[in-house]
Amino acid sequence: MSSRFAFAAGALLASLVALPLSAQQSSSGKAHDTTAARSPSAKSASTDSALVDLGRAITDLALSVQKIVDQAKNSPEVRRAALQTASTAVAVAQKTLEENQSEIERLLDEASRKIAAMNEEQKSKLSTPKKSEPTTH
Repeated sequence: MSSRFAFAAGALLASLVALPLSAQQSSSGKAHDTTAARSPSAKSASTDSALVDLGRAITDLALSVQKIVDQAKNSPEVRRAALQTASTAVAVAQKTLEENQSEIERLLDEASRKIAAMNEEQKSKLSTPKKSEPTTH
């Protein structure tokens, strides 16, 4: 049972990750090739090599995720398990939000006050006339 749950959770995660990936692929027509990634500055060859390897690993991961999503689409059992897992995740998220609502509101109020103070400070800086320094030639 736990392996089915893990697979369903993985399939759900993979489908969520693959949505932006499939949108990118459909807009460009082909997958992005990250194998030729280079460091913006001239650093050591090992850094460049690591970036290239990372690009390859990311590309391989994206392709694997896409395969899992495609398999999940064709399997009613996996789809049902993914929906059940997603439903549970939504319920947990809602419960967590309800439990932490007062703390979230407090943090939002605090952030709002800080933003307002920063805006006032910025306005006062802009409205204060700058003293022109005398020029000597």
